[in-house]
Amino acid sequence: MKLLGLAPNNIDSIIFDVDGVLIDVRPSYHKAIQETFRFYTNKNLGQEDLFFIKKQAGINNDWEGTMTLILIDIGYIKKEEALDYTKNQNTLQQKLFNNPYIDYQELIERFETFYKTFREHEKLLIEKDFLKKIKDLYKTGIVTGRPKDDLMFSLKVFDIEKYFDFIVDDDFTEDKTKRKPSKEALRFCIEGLASQKGAIYLGDTISDFMMVNHYNESYKPYVYYIHCDFYKNDTNLLKDDNIKIVKSQKQLEDIIILTD
Repeated sequence: MKLLGLAPNNIDSIIFDVDGVLIDVRPSYHKAIQETFRFYTNKNLGQEDLFFIKKQAGINNDWEGTMTLILIDIGYIKKEEALDYTKNQNTLQQKLFNNPYIDYQELIERFETFYKTFREHEKLLIEKDFLKKIKDLYKTGIVTGRPKDDLMFSLKVFDIEKYFDFIVDDDFTEDKTKRKPSKEALRFCIEGLASQKGAIYLGDTISDFMMVNHYNESYKPYVYYIHCDFYKNDTNLLKDDNIKIVKSQKQLEDIIILTD
C-alpha cells in the first residue's frame, strides 16, 4: 500500500492541528470571536467573515483574527492586508498590537471570558479509538495556536492527552515569531518527537499548509500535509493538486491506518 506516494515505512510520525481537526470549535472559539466582535462593534459577525479570517486569510491565532476583524470594521486595516498574513505575518501583527483603538491585552481577556463560557460545548472530530490506533502505529504530536491552558483543558475533558507524545502550543516559546504558523513551531515538534523517517501534518487552514511548505524548504525529514475539511466548507479553497483533502475520519483512516 502507498501513502501519498511513499512506502508506509517512510512515515514515523503523525502531527495534529487541534481546532477544526481534533476538536469542533464552532460552538466555542467561533462563538467567542462573534461575541467579542459584537462587544467592540455592536454588530453581528457573519459566517462569511469567519470564513474569510480563518480560511482565506489563514490567521491562525483567534485573538489576532478577532482583532483583525474589528480593525477591518473600523477601517484601520484593509482586507488585502489580512490576506497577506501568511506571507507577511510580522507586519500585520505589529499593526494589530500597536493599533490606537483597542488594547490587545484587554481584548484577549474579554475573548477568553467568552470562550470559557462556551468551551464545554466542544466536540471531538476524531474518535478516541482512532487516536489510539494512530498512537499504536506512529509517534504523535500536536502543533497548535491554542494557549496552553485552553489546550490542556480540552485534552483532559476528552481524555485524549495520553495519545500525544509531544505538544507545541502557543506558549511553547516566548518568541512570538516562532509560534504557529511559523515553520519553527513545526520544527520544534519534529525534533521533540525525534522523527527520523518523515511525518504527516493534519491541518485545516491555508496557514497550516504554508507552515508545512516553509518547513520543507528549510528542514528535514519531509512532512506531508493532509487538509482536513471536516466542516465541509473548503471547496476550491486550496487549488493545489498535491494537497490531499479528506472530509471525514473514514477518509483519513483510508490513508493513515495501514492494513496490508
